[in-house]
Amino acid sequence: MRNERRKVLKWVAASGAAWLLAGCKQGPRPPVPGKPTVYLTTDDGPLRGSEYIDAAVREYEVPMTAFVVGKHAQSLAFRARLEAYRNNPHIRLGNHSYTHANGHYLDYYRHPQRVLRDFEHNQRALGLSEKIGRLPGRDSWRFGSRAYDADPTARAAANLLARNGYRLYGWDLEWTHTQSGAPIGTAEQIHQKIIHQLAKGHCFTPGHLVLLMHDQMFRSRAAVAQLHSLLSLLKEDRTIRLRYIDDYPLTVRPTTLKKGTAPRLIKAPVTGIGESTPVDPLKFGR
Repeated sequence: MRNERRKVLKWVAASGAAWLLAGCKQGPRPPVPGKPTVYLTTDDGPLRGSEYIDAAVREYEVPMTAFVVGKHAQSLAFRARLEAYRNNPHIRLGNHSYTHANGHYLDYYRHPQRVLRDFEHNQRALGLSEKIGRLPGRDSWRFGSRAYDADPTARAAANLLARNGYRLYGWDLEWTHTQSGAPIGTAEQIHQKIIHQLAKGHCFTPGHLVLLMHDQMFRSRAAVAQLHSLLSLLKEDRTIRLRYIDDYPLTVRPTTLKKGTAPRLIKAPVTGIGESTPVDPLKFGR
């Protein structure tokens, strides 16, 4: 009987140690319930290209958040594209400012009160009910108790917007484009990179990846075909789930940067797309 008890105690100790070691290996990252989640977002609409995004989202029935610019909706043609977004049951609208800084970002962010007025104007002009926003040209996050600014020039404006009830979302991965607007990289490469970043934990919230695209990317037949391919790949991928940006978890244990720690680099994945942008440990989980 004593020997049996000793065996049980040894098993419990071994199991506890194994569990503890596994926990240490995971580090401070909180557990992510369910499948990893991808949030599809587009910026700058309504523009030429918005109609093809609208059609693709309707076809594949995937959730997407479109961050829209009020100034772009002033023409009748672009207003029609905005209304198509409104009437799409799979698209939700977010605030991307009224002017998009008129292309002068440094001056725009020097005046936080002007930024707030710009966002409030966009809320009214477009009739947006939720204060869900993304800053023009800046990867900044504000929601719950969490905050991050890739560029400190936007910090004061982001703080002011947050104090006025806005939840601001940046991005974890951008499908970049050429100066003419053509997408860089194929749908297969972007899909693989999404999976790579989720696996590596290169997300503001582990297990949750926000993908940024731009409406003006999808104007040519080839670009639209790549968009369709990406939506198909993501919808058929049973290892992930797709959600709207307002389903993004608001609370998570924050990541802290130890003194003397330098930003890491994401190693180039096996997608053919190199990545040389430094990864800021204040944003991404370790």
